[in-house]
Amino acid sequence: MSKKTIVSDGQRAASDPLAGQTADARYKSFNMTVDPWSVIATLDYGDDRTMVSTIERMILDADPSQHPGFEEKLLKCAADEACTEAGYGFICRLLALIASPKSVAALKKNLTSDNENIAFLTRMAIEQVPGEEATAALRAAAGALKGREAEGCAGAVAARTRAQ
Repeated sequence: MSKKTIVSDGQRAASDPLAGQTADARYKSFNMTVDPWSVIATLDYGDDRTMVSTIERMILDADPSQHPGFEEKLLKCAADEACTEAGYGFICRLLALIASPKSVAALKKNLTSDNENIAFLTRMAIEQVPGEEATAALRAAAGALKGREAEGCAGAVAARTRAQ
């Protein structure tokens, strides 16, 4: 019978090949935060992106079966009234990796946002979602917008249609 070693946060297990090395400071900061998911929503341009890069690494390293849980957390952050433009941009970038039709339903109203950056960021996330829901949302937004925003949505619809 093997003896288990109880390891506290910030320490490495004896079996860890990096035992004796200092803990990664990003994870220490991540573990000390009350809710790292809400922290990414309130980031501003120029702020420390440690939380975003840590969550991004978690998503990239995750099994696809974990994506719905991450997607739900990201959508909750995007819906937070305290969500900043920069935070929303990070959220959309991460959603572009794992989004499902659930994200389309939650974000499509932002395709026609008065804030051009929010509309653009939303389109970048929704474009990556496979399925008719995303195409329909982009098509509807293209009809409701003018100028560059309309052209971007129309171009996304055309690209999706050619790919099918």
